[in-house]
Amino acid sequence: MKKKLIILIAPLLIAGCSAPKQHIALLRDCPEEKIVNRMPTIRDSDTEDKPTSYFIYKGERRELSEFDLEWVAKNCSVEETIVH
Repeated sequence: MKKKLIILIAPLLIAGCSAPKQHIALLRDCPEEKIVNRMPTIRDSDTEDKPTSYFIYKGERRELSEFDLEWVAKNCSVEETIVH
């Protein structure tokens, strides 16, 4: 009985392990502007921190994590706006 169970489950485990992983490519393009939020906030210790900086890219807000920041630093001159 155990051998039958192992024979049935083993292919499922192997197939799950060999599934292709999705690779998300980082943007390598120059954003128009970087917004740095310096507004005072009250944060609860048990809530997640929201990002305090983000890019404007093609007229829309895009998170820094979407970009290859090393590439942007080397290849772009991005205007930084600080908001209070």
